[in-house]
Amino acid sequence: MDTRNPSTLRLRSKHCLSSGSPCDECADISLHVECLADIAHTPRAHTNYKFLGLAHMQDIARAYAEQIKQLKLQLNDSRKYMSVLTQLDDYNRLLMAISERDIPRLQQIINIALCNGASVCQVVNKLEDALKGVYHPRSYDAMWVSQPGRLI
Repeated sequence: MDTRNPSTLRLRSKHCLSSGSPCDECADISLHVECLADIAHTPRAHTNYKFLGLAHMQDIARAYAEQIKQLKLQLNDSRKYMSVLTQLDDYNRLLMAISERDIPRLQQIINIALCNGASVCQVVNKLEDALKGVYHPRSYDAMWVSQPGRLI
């Protein structure tokens, strides 16, 4: 250490023969120390954790937390996309059921299902049930309901 300027380092090689100005080996030491200081301030990505300081470990933890946050956002987005794709698939199924098959009382099945708050998937299921003959929508007109013995 230089006594006139205590904040600067004065480096000297073990094999130095010069007493005044620095020799070539002494000049190389300062470059080597600067390289070591740079490594200490900004360690490489593959550096083992046991060689890192607390500040660097905190930086790594923050980077991992940010990466986890981004992955969670991507997962939420993919869930939204899957939900939208499922709805789109249900609409395609409804469209295909309407266009390809001759379903009796089609409009009535759809109206009843929508009045009951059914989703598109449930409407398609009702249409498929009607095709199989499991579901039979019935229409009751006002005259039929007004006759007293009919509802029993």
